[in-house]
Amino acid sequence: MRIVTLTFYFLFGALLAWFAARNWDFVTLKLWGDYELAIRLPVLLLLVFLAGALPLAILRYASRWRWSRRVQKLERALEDTQPTAQPPVLDPAPPPPVAPL
Repeated sequence: MRIVTLTFYFLFGALLAWFAARNWDFVTLKLWGDYELAIRLPVLLLLVFLAGALPLAILRYASRWRWSRRVQKLERALEDTQPTAQPPVLDPAPPPPVAPL
């Protein structure tokens, strides 16, 4: 199964490289006022992808952090409810020594 995923990633990367090579042209973005920004098309697409993925990544990590805190809280509560083991009772006096033969 690993070879299938590696093949898929290789083909996807080759497709992206081919797309970037074929479209390595400048795109002019009109910003506010008279400002314009000339940027390559693949770079612009990468920046837009990252800008869209960033909020979801933040949401995912915040959710994982919140759930891990809940699990830790429940584990602590479970440890508090379980009975503790009684320590073994030791004899207060040691046995008498045995006389040598």
